[in-house]
Amino acid sequence: MQKLDYEGIFTFRGRAYNEAMAAYPDARENERRAMIRLFDLGPGDHLCDVPAGGGYLADGIRDRFGDGVKVTCVEPAKEFGAVIDPAFTVLNAPMTEVPVGEARFTALGSLAGLHHVRDRAPTFREWSRLLAPGAQLAVADVALGSPTGDFLNGFVDKHTPQGHEGWFIEDGEFFRLMAETGFEPVNEEVVSIPWIFPTREAVGEFCKKLFYLESASPEEVTDGIDAAVGLTHDAENDRWLMNWELVYAFGRKAG
Repeated sequence: MQKLDYEGIFTFRGRAYNEAMAAYPDARENERRAMIRLFDLGPGDHLCDVPAGGGYLADGIRDRFGDGVKVTCVEPAKEFGAVIDPAFTVLNAPMTEVPVGEARFTALGSLAGLHHVRDRAPTFREWSRLLAPGAQLAVADVALGSPTGDFLNGFVDKHTPQGHEGWFIEDGEFFRLMAETGFEPVNEEVVSIPWIFPTREAVGEFCKKLFYLESASPEEVTDGIDAAVGLTHDAENDRWLMNWELVYAFGRKAG
């Protein structure tokens, strides 16, 4: 199996990822909402979404705060970012080399892309350069030792042709990286953010495409997820919940 960096991974499977998100746009809403609620934004703010993928966080920021908050999407894999709403500014660039001047943004959000980056310190240094004094920084990703991580580096690694080698977040790592790069950490916590599906079968359909699980059928994907992280039927709302958790952290640029 060929294991690549972020740009290589999503150049390969970004289209399938976007197709999965389009088919089940509400599946990861808890994950996105948990990040958006960390921000206090208003007219005149300018947020950087990096890596932006297909613009999922950017769309949520606009829905929550309106068009008064400007959003710039930075996505290293050009094809992955091809579906981003052109109303946003889109930059195809590495996370560590964003082609804008210093102190350009008043906020930055990074949702679930950092576990594809082994050495995260250069990325945090670049974010420090991009953010103005007092700017808000919110990050979320997979915690080391979590069932989420075990599923990604286990079942997904086995069934996607690229393999999956995630470098997950150690306890306190976000706080340390913030402190080392000019941010004042505010909070860091592991949050349960179950993915939501209309049927049990939809779990496998979505995740097979999202993770490009070529060697497993949708039914095998559903069973593998149930074994790794667990599925629950919410009878009251007639929906299925896929257990998922990420570590979220928030800080502000010093000065």
